[in-house]
Amino acid sequence: MERVVLEGKTKRFWRVLLALLALAWVLTAAGPLGASESPAATANQTAAAQISAADADADETLEEDAFMQDLLNESTGGDVPAAADVDTGPTLPLSYEGEVMGSLWAPNNHDEEWHTTNRLDLKGWREFGDLSVDGRLRLDYQDLEDEDKARANLRELYATYQLRPGAGGYADFSIGKKILYWGKGDEVRPLDRICPEDLTALYFNDLNDRKTGRVGAFVDWQANRRIRFEGFWSPYFEAGESPELGDYYEPSKLRMLADAGIAIDGADEPDEWSSDAGFGGRLMFSVLKADLALYGFQGYDPKPAYEVHRIGIHPLYGLPIVPQSVRETHPRMTLYGADIERAFGSVVLRAEAAYQSDGAWFSLDWAQDPTLLLETPSGTVEKDQLQYVIGMDKQDLFIHNLFMNLQFVGTRIFDYDSRIIVPESDNGVTAYLRYSFLDSKFEVWYRYMILFEETEQRHHCEIGYKPLPWAKVSLGAITFDGDADAYYFGQYADRDFVYTKLKLIF
Repeated sequence: MERVVLEGKTKRFWRVLLALLALAWVLTAAGPLGASESPAATANQTAAAQISAADADADETLEEDAFMQDLLNESTGGDVPAAADVDTGPTLPLSYEGEVMGSLWAPNNHDEEWHTTNRLDLKGWREFGDLSVDGRLRLDYQDLEDEDKARANLRELYATYQLRPGAGGYADFSIGKKILYWGKGDEVRPLDRICPEDLTALYFNDLNDRKTGRVGAFVDWQANRRIRFEGFWSPYFEAGESPELGDYYEPSKLRMLADAGIAIDGADEPDEWSSDAGFGGRLMFSVLKADLALYGFQGYDPKPAYEVHRIGIHPLYGLPIVPQSVRETHPRMTLYGADIERAFGSVVLRAEAAYQSDGAWFSLDWAQDPTLLLETPSGTVEKDQLQYVIGMDKQDLFIHNLFMNLQFVGTRIFDYDSRIIVPESDNGVTAYLRYSFLDSKFEVWYRYMILFEETEQRHHCEIGYKPLPWAKVSLGAITFDGDADAYYFGQYADRDFVYTKLKLIF
């Protein structure tokens, strides 16, 4: 399917970014809520402001970041103290916190319609001595799919029994539905493949916010301050949510197949309940002030792969080379990996690698050469794959409260087959800049990713303002660049948009 790629996209993106920065500068120059002061008063207050501003910025940033980190489990690039206890009132049997978020996407050349995605994320917990119960509920509505959907998702609900023998050791045993967070990368984590993920809004939401938990039994055991082990066994399989035909982010390859008359059959999913749906663990330890971890997992992949399902006979040649339908499948995978992190003052270096020895299936180019289906009727081949991330964080880059993350990412397919539609190897760079000012009332951030093989790019920038400690309004923009036939970002080259967002925390 041919697609007209918009010209001047990069220029328009930078205009939006410059406009956001200009708005931030104007608001900064005007002072909080547009207040003004006389030059004499400003001069008299300068010395006191210089003494207290850094401490105030740090305290407020740590408190707010800790609150949201506990809610969404998002990495802030460093350890932060626990947020202050929330007074939920004497009548409630549990403690809780949460957020309501609504966003409005402006029309673009894709469909010239307004779109929205909204959610309520509620977290609750209760302790009964050594036993604790934690839960997380998500209610969301969005019109990004073929049919508008309102959903309720119990992301987590598990009970934990704690053993605290002392001497720096402990053991926690949990049962229920729990989210696992693996890997060290910033938004690109090859090891973080265990939990189902909602990609219907693509990457609009952060990785941790797209995940839901796995059902099973979990153990977290720390022998001492240097060695820690986490393991789990899951008897239940749950597939992630992926864009489908008719959705805002429908995959271009699926659209091409549908336009060619090839049906999209129902998914071939494993049994929901089985003794080997998934199990794995990680061993964490410290060496020379560096934090290391070794990982292992075997189970069904929550992310789908596509294979040819039904094949017809060619009327002229009498050969089974006419694909009639494709379907989603969730192969069983074996994954090994490791990560490492080391801090040098305000600079943190980290690396992560994942090696998949089973379950990495790649589509062949049977759409151009149907005779490939004679040898491989599924239209896919299984290969070993390596994915890796190498990056760094820097706090207070050049100025106070300016944070930077820079990463080099890559993937390689071993024993490559030239008939595979994706390249043998691909590399790229991700970057993230975040700056907060005016007692953290304003925050500007920019996230960028480029993949070199097909020169695919994604830009995402946002400026936010907190008029109140529990409210935040934001304005942002997302753009995609690349060839229309590219696998990742290029296929969405006509889906650039500007959005506004309101978030309320309670």
